[in-house]
Amino acid sequence: MARGCVGMTVLLFPYAGFYSVVPLFALAIAERRVRVLSASLAFLLLLSLAMEATILKLPLYLVAVSFVAPTFGALVSERFQDLGKSLAYLATTTALGCLAILWTMPPTLGAAMEPERILFLATLGGLSGAFLHTASTYRDFAVPFGSCMVMWLFSFDYPLPDLQHMAGIYVFALALGIGAYRMKAADAEAVISEVIICLLVIFFADIFWFLLLLSFYLLGSGFTRYKYARKQELRIAQARGGVRGYKNVYSNSLVPLAMAVLYGVYGSDLFAFAFLGSVATATGDTLASEIGETARSQPRMITTLRSVEPGVDGGVTLLGEAASLSGSLFTGVLAVATGMAGYGSLAAALLGGFLGTNFDSLLGATLQSRGLLSNNGVNLFATLFGALVGAAVWAALF
Repeated sequence: MARGCVGMTVLLFPYAGFYSVVPLFALAIAERRVRVLSASLAFLLLLSLAMEATILKLPLYLVAVSFVAPTFGALVSERFQDLGKSLAYLATTTALGCLAILWTMPPTLGAAMEPERILFLATLGGLSGAFLHTASTYRDFAVPFGSCMVMWLFSFDYPLPDLQHMAGIYVFALALGIGAYRMKAADAEAVISEVIICLLVIFFADIFWFLLLLSFYLLGSGFTRYKYARKQELRIAQARGGVRGYKNVYSNSLVPLAMAVLYGVYGSDLFAFAFLGSVATATGDTLASEIGETARSQPRMITTLRSVEPGVDGGVTLLGEAASLSGSLFTGVLAVATGMAGYGSLAAALLGGFLGTNFDSLLGATLQSRGLLSNNGVNLFATLFGALVGAAVWAALF
């Protein structure tokens, strides 16, 4: 009940404005279990007031949307291991987020803001809130503050698809996520992550850009099951039968997502080549691991060329190197076939993917083996390296 009352505070915004912190403090005193949540939302209100004096304004309607996920969204579903509850959460936060924006927007802005942007911001608030709910143990701070910052980051003026087209993209993203969940290729948390990435990549770049990422997801899932019984015997098989979680999704997709957003903002092909290099790295590295680990020949450490056991971080095989090249080439050919980029992109994909995959092995042999980086951290830095190689190819060609 107290959590619901915190959410209802949004109704006071058009009348009390920043003084809505008063009932929040009262609720914090009355019920200790919402003290962190009330303090977090009060902080956002005060931050919005402070930003009024600067050019970087934090609109009050974004603060209102950030109230939705940790209050009414949490009342609908607090757990995200079940896909049905996750979808109910997303539907609730999106619908109430749209209402929160409409209720708290200044009348002059309300007439100018298109419904597509209202829907986009509300959806982004709900999706980021869901992700932060699963990723953080300090949910009553991370969910409202983090979702507000994400919405603020994407609140600049950017052309969005019309409402009908946007609805089709939403259905497409959800259908892919549900399909991956049914095929046991991703858990419910990964589905939420995939939907966020799908929407942002398509909105800021194009659906063909996401198809390249989708090809990585499909190839990764498919080859995880390649000779899975033998990998189990060697004790190097992916846990949970290869079902991907949100950490795996983001560690491989965060850099491509950033490149797609930058392309949408600046329109330079530099970011298209960097995107190709990062996706080719993710694809090549996954195929090198899943296929190379089944090689009959003994893996060799990339730094010393000494023989190591299969599955050791930094170990490489000729079969794995060939698989990396094949995956990278596949990414480049798909980019050309879909019209995303010209033939020069083949070089970006091949070099970016192959060098990025081996950079991944190098990090595995050094930083990961010493416990300084996790496997997800290695994937993140490897895709970033692949993006830099792709960007260098663009600079050399153009």
